Amino acid sequence: FSDIDEGDWYYNNVLRAVDLGILSGYSDGTFKPNNNITRCDFAIMLAQALGHSNSDPATSPFKDVADNDYGVSSIAYLYEQGITAGDDKGNFNPDANITRQEAAIFLAKAFEATGTSEAYTDDAKIASWAKDFVYAAKAAGLMNGDAAGTFRPTDYIIRAEAASILMNAKNHGYID
Repeated sequence: FSDIDEGDWYYNNVLRAVDLGILSGYSDGTFKPNNNITRCDFAIMLAQALGHSNSDPATSPFKDVADNDYGVSSIAYLYEQGITAGDDKGNFNPDANITRQEAAIFLAKAFEATGTSEAYTDDAKIASWAKDFVYAAKAAGLMNGDAAGTFRPTDYIIRAEAASILMNAKNHGYID
């Protein structure tokens, strides 16, 4: 990709994730590692990591995802697997950027991660509904904090982080 270099912290993870068919680049030859990931795109990546093809036909379980929307197959698959339940209004919010704490929930459920670990320095900022999943994802080696020990729960996941997270899953044996 023209916009990543061998010295980038995510370089090997991006290449491995692309090679495994979990992520892809853009038609202009870029990867756009700092672009945010939508909930739909994260669902597709995670479902593909679990061996599901996004081209399989599906019926949407959510009011805001049509049966012919791109990503409906992966979203429906994650719903059927109990990985996502959407919000209290029956929506998936596919075009919203996914936060780190939301991604932790998807990951912990997808890989049946359990356990606890040392608290992040910004533990008080992690939503109560996400806390157990965040620490399970950390204990399983799926997600890490930054050098300062913070998790940044409401920050959005970027493409480079998504590649790294999914390669963490691969490295820890959660993905074949």
